[in-house]
Amino acid sequence: MAENSMKKLIYKIVIALFLFTGAANPGTFAQGLYNNTSFAIVSWKGNLFSGMQTVFGYKFNPHLGLGGGVGIERLRNLPTYSYYKANFTLLPVFAELRYTVLKTRFSPVIAIQGGYKVLINTPSSQMEEWMKWVYPPYAWNYYYNYDTYLRGGLFANLEIGVNAKIYKRFGLYASVDFSIWSVSGENHYWVYNATSTIYGKTTAIITEYLTPIMAYQQLFLFRLGFTF
Repeated sequence: MAENSMKKLIYKIVIALFLFTGAANPGTFAQGLYNNTSFAIVSWKGNLFSGMQTVFGYKFNPHLGLGGGVGIERLRNLPTYSYYKANFTLLPVFAELRYTVLKTRFSPVIAIQGGYKVLINTPSSQMEEWMKWVYPPYAWNYYYNYDTYLRGGLFANLEIGVNAKIYKRFGLYASVDFSIWSVSGENHYWVYNATSTIYGKTTAIITEYLTPIMAYQQLFLFRLGFTF
């Protein structure tokens, strides 16, 4: 319920941001408002074109800016616990502090972002299955083990990039991001006990164990985009 309420609030914030920037006249925008929109091209864990984000903020001077943003991410085959992997669709909502080093046409940029990643889907890792024989033919056991993720979590991101102005305030942007974030859910551990009794008849007992889990992620991303 709390996750759904947060999603509705995020959608309202996104709509308000677009309306605000559309209503702002060019003169006001040139005096301090800024936008940075970028696309995740590749990550070091092999995800291609995995999402985008947009940031709206205010520059207090040619160097320092403060803003907020929202994005969408689709990350596939991301390692979680041990060698388990899962596919995540996330909606990051965050605030940022952005510093443009130089007032020249080409300038390094450093940004620090922090916020919350809302988990859009309910991903499950692959199921691990193995069989253990215990004194056949009297008993045999099947084990199943997998993870299901139900909630997103807090995240922090460090962005180092280069802004190249093309025309007036409009510029192209490239950056390398390093982010730390988490998701939480449950580990499912199933035990299927099949015990042979007499005359070939079999009785079965199935037991499921649930354990709370939290998986932490560290991810490098290369981004391309534009700024104005």
